[in-house]
Amino acid sequence: MGRWKSDNHQSKPCIVTNTETPQKKGNHFYLRKSDHYENSLTYLDHAATSYPKPYAVGCAMASALTDAGGNPGRSSHVLSMRAAELIFHTREHAAAFFGAAEPENVLFYPNATYAINTVLHSFGKRNLIKEETAFSKKAEPISDAQKAHLPHILISEMEHNAVLRPLYEMEQHGEVVWDVYPVFRGAAEMLSEAEILANIKSRIRPETVLVCACHVSNVCAAMLPIDKIGSLCREMHVPLLVDASQSAGIYDIDMQRDHIDYLCTAGHKALLGPAGSGLLLIGEEAPRLYSLVQGGNGVESLRAAMPDFLPEMLEAGTLATPVIAGLDAGMRCLSSIGLECVRGDSHRLYRRLREMLLSMRGITVCQPGLETGTTLSFCVDGISCMQVSAFLSEYGICTRSGFHCAPMPHRAFGTEQDGTVRISVGFGNTVQDTERFYRVMKAGMHEWGKLF
Repeated sequence: MGRWKSDNHQSKPCIVTNTETPQKKGNHFYLRKSDHYENSLTYLDHAATSYPKPYAVGCAMASALTDAGGNPGRSSHVLSMRAAELIFHTREHAAAFFGAAEPENVLFYPNATYAINTVLHSFGKRNLIKEETAFSKKAEPISDAQKAHLPHILISEMEHNAVLRPLYEMEQHGEVVWDVYPVFRGAAEMLSEAEILANIKSRIRPETVLVCACHVSNVCAAMLPIDKIGSLCREMHVPLLVDASQSAGIYDIDMQRDHIDYLCTAGHKALLGPAGSGLLLIGEEAPRLYSLVQGGNGVESLRAAMPDFLPEMLEAGTLATPVIAGLDAGMRCLSSIGLECVRGDSHRLYRRLREMLLSMRGITVCQPGLETGTTLSFCVDGISCMQVSAFLSEYGICTRSGFHCAPMPHRAFGTEQDGTVRISVGFGNTVQDTERFYRVMKAGMHEWGKLF
């Protein structure tokens, strides 16, 4: 690993040893020697992906390569059968983990984006009315009268680009129209649950074919009441898609209890699986979906059409057995610890970081009233978020700056020009990590003339 210590120290805090807290001395601001990292990191970017993974995850992946290295569902030899068994057991585990009706309703995809696209494109005009005509790169403009009869999809103000961009593309081709239900009351406050539910109910119309709810924001700790949204959607006979990429592995989710028709999540975040893992779980009464990709999967190979049963109807090509094995190991690790324990530890660290940020003049925290969560976004007055994140990185503190693939919250917060610095805690973080962040952040604030 490269050196984190800068070669040019003139503009950086001086280094002293054996000091437990930052100290002001003359015109310099002091950090402990350990804050200049040589071979270690403080990882506060779990909202992007969890790191480090549990040891069991790597072991499970290596074992899948060596002991279950066949192509699942393609052959009858022992390596193929082991791979198929591993994948089925992971479906069983995921179904139990998320309260899905059947293991067959669990689908493996490379990421949450692929899973979300599969759901959204299934509700486009072509699939809903089973038109098979090809469309051009950009369809002819359609009139307002025609738009009124297109499938209507309702999404939250918190959605990720994994939802926004497919809908934009589908709208450009005359496939759908879509609308947004508000969630935020500016940068400092969320709407109440009653207001959010009223916003959803008032926007559902006869043409509404799907409601989307981002369970937890990519930008901050904002969380939607998916159980209440699920009950409302069930009452109004509209399917519900939940993007749980930032909540799966932290919060309890039960598809049957919460009336979720489609649950999409990344596997590489709080579920502790490897990159390249994602899940789509389908509710028992959910409308049929259509595969984005068609191809072989070892089932009904003489048919030109994809199979008409789950999971094979929505999985084409060879599944990534080692990745799925790693995801299963991550979920098993969480099950053994217990989500309540994982959530409690993360919330304690979140509250500590929130209090630290709120204690520093010149820092604006987005949604400062949210007292529990795992993700915080903030800005430093007059300093770009990229500069703040780069400064933290010099001391081995991993954060993310920018817009976090979620433009609508930034418009609500007034941060659409520069974005925010995002810190997010997760499995493996400690109180010492928060203290180190605080020391380095205060040093940065001093350097930028924001303290004292």
